[in-house]
Amino acid sequence: MIYILYSNDYEVFLGGNYLPESEILIDTTNSLLDACDELDVPMTLFCDLICLWRYREMGYPEFPDAVERQLVQAVKNGHDVQTHVHPHWLETEISFGANGSTTYQVDPAKFLLGNWSPNDGRNLFDFCLGIFQKAKQHLENLLIPINPNYECMAYRAGGYGIQPHSKEIFSALKNSKYTIDSSIVPGMTYQTDVNRIDFTQIPELGNYSISPDRGIYEAADDGVFEIPVLALRKGEARWPLARAFFRKVLKSIVLHKKYQPLGYPIQMTQTPTKKNTLLKQLMKEVSTVLEGWYMLELGDDENLMFDVATAYIDKYHVGSSDLFVSISCHSKSMNSRRLDAFKTFHKRLASHYGSQMKTITFQEAGNVLNRKRNKQI
Repeated sequence: MIYILYSNDYEVFLGGNYLPESEILIDTTNSLLDACDELDVPMTLFCDLICLWRYREMGYPEFPDAVERQLVQAVKNGHDVQTHVHPHWLETEISFGANGSTTYQVDPAKFLLGNWSPNDGRNLFDFCLGIFQKAKQHLENLLIPINPNYECMAYRAGGYGIQPHSKEIFSALKNSKYTIDSSIVPGMTYQTDVNRIDFTQIPELGNYSISPDRGIYEAADDGVFEIPVLALRKGEARWPLARAFFRKVLKSIVLHKKYQPLGYPIQMTQTPTKKNTLLKQLMKEVSTVLEGWYMLELGDDENLMFDVATAYIDKYHVGSSDLFVSISCHSKSMNSRRLDAFKTFHKRLASHYGSQMKTITFQEAGNVLNRKRNKQI
């Protein structure tokens, strides 16, 4: 069986937001969940929990209260909520501007969980363990009254930052009873002052377990089950990206409608002033084609998404074995064009694989894995 797990990194922009948080996150998520309901597919919301804790700590409870109301309603409607952690929120300063806009004062050195050196005497394992346990308890206290079978058991690192010190992080995940991780993006490399990722040497497997003793570069028989975010490795996506590039050029000539961003990322310390020209964007696209690496996030090109998804699934779905495929998005970046593309993409994917494919949540994936383990005992 091919299990498709749609997921949403449920968070505001980490540098700042041009509009109130409710418009950035709550409204966009409502539109995304409406699209899911129309397709009759579930969505897993990976909730950026430390953000909620920090807002409340600073005396701004309205936004986290609205978030929790949305999470409760999502679970009532058959969706899922799991843990997402951006640890820099622990010390982020929040400022409000005109029309409800926000800016965040951030220490970039605190973006990665593995960079933290707690000043209270705890080691990194204990620090991570405390965060993971608090997050799990927070969601279970909120959602078990809505669904008695709810369990917080899946994790996604903020910015996919499961490095450095992956062994300590996975040890803390395992000890706090998280059974699934979805932080790894095959082939991804990313080196900035904020984030440092190198997933070029991870196992070339659709799914595998990660043992805290062995780390992320070696598949294990037991440990935290990895459901990577769907991505084609370097060189594998050149043809899909080339075809998408030519479609984009044609669209840029015919269409002139542009979508304004609602915020800006943590890498920017202030509101960006320079606009990205069409020429610069096209040059960037050419570079991406030549590299041939691509992570599938729900975007506005349903053909590219379909080409990449089927290439990935056909590579890793072997014989009668189950394959769990994570397809991600950020609701803060979804717009009407991307929602329409999502609907078309899913319908094509479901038609292509037919009865071989089923869409599930991360908690449902955990239930499938538990049943398989019980059969082996």
